[in-house]
Amino acid sequence: MGESGQGGVAEVFPDQMLTERLADPHTIDQLTRLLDKLDQVVFLLDVLEDFLRRGPELADSINDMVVLARQSFADAKGTMRWQNVLYAARRIQEFLDSPQVMSLTGSDVMDVRSIRVVGKMARAMIQASEDVSKGGPKRVGLVGLMRALGDPEVQPALNFVINFARNLSREFNHA
Repeated sequence: MGESGQGGVAEVFPDQMLTERLADPHTIDQLTRLLDKLDQVVFLLDVLEDFLRRGPELADSINDMVVLARQSFADAKGTMRWQNVLYAARRIQEFLDSPQVMSLTGSDVMDVRSIRVVGKMARAMIQASEDVSKGGPKRVGLVGLMRALGDPEVQPALNFVINFARNLSREFNHA
């Protein structure tokens, strides 16, 4: 069945067509991209399946929200509340779209490790403030400072400050 009687034209079999398409560099690139995103595709399909399964429940919820919205628009206070909500939502969106917030979210400031360090520092500042306010002001001289520098409880914080100063200097030199 390789050739037909019509001028020697070869018949192309489906498996041969598939092999040719799979060998195409564009197809290989597309399949690679698809495989890279396969976990996301499966997740989206699971979400879609769950959404479709819960369709009637979602429709009831939307219907209830429409009824509540109509009732709240019926009185002047409800209308004013909705206007305030919309105004607040617009302002929040403007804030989130600002270059400052975009820069902040793209920086290491939002890194979980940074947030943990800031949390530890905040707790230490609060505790130190409370300790100082309970004991009243104490005068610390040069000898007291030298003694504190050798205190094993102070050493980790001192080590942190010195390493922070070194790394901050490196960051300033790279800026």
